[in-house]
Amino acid sequence: MRRASKVDANHTEIVDCFKKLGCSVLSLAAMGKGVPDLLVATKGITWLVEVKSGKSKENELQKEWAENWQGARALVRDTQGVETVVKLMRSFPKIGHG
Repeated sequence: MRRASKVDANHTEIVDCFKKLGCSVLSLAAMGKGVPDLLVATKGITWLVEVKSGKSKENELQKEWAENWQGARALVRDTQGVETVVKLMRSFPKIGHG
């Protein structure tokens, strides 16, 4: 039996900030196996986001997963990081119907 996934202390604050900025957010934290914590979308652009607090570092599974992922991915530690990621996501042309 798999133990409950551990999330960083700032996970809820980060999710709330993305939502406040008008993003769709789905927590993937329960997946484990190196998969980033969040699926975040805005203006038809979707990124995977790893949440870390303080000076915590990615574990080996997270590093390996990131090295093999060919899509957009970010790591955020605070609301300033969220704002930076959202600004970057919105700098791309709108895709699809979202």
